[in-house]
Amino acid sequence: MSIKIRVSYTDDEELAGVIRLLSPAVKSWKVAKRQEGAYKNAYIVMKGVGLPHVLVTENAENP
Repeated sequence: MSIKIRVSYTDDEELAGVIRLLSPAVKSWKVAKRQEGAYKNAYIVMKGVGLPHVLVTENAENP
């Protein structure tokens, strides 16, 4: 299982900070090719196992 996240950001330092926080669970990431408007987009694919505690809810263990 993997998780896909779309991140909107205004400058590269913001994206780097998000990736740094999620790095233990990041499988891959890419920046969208078309960057129009005030916000840029990036797509992060995360591993299903080993997610940081702040991302896991209590109900996740009980399907």
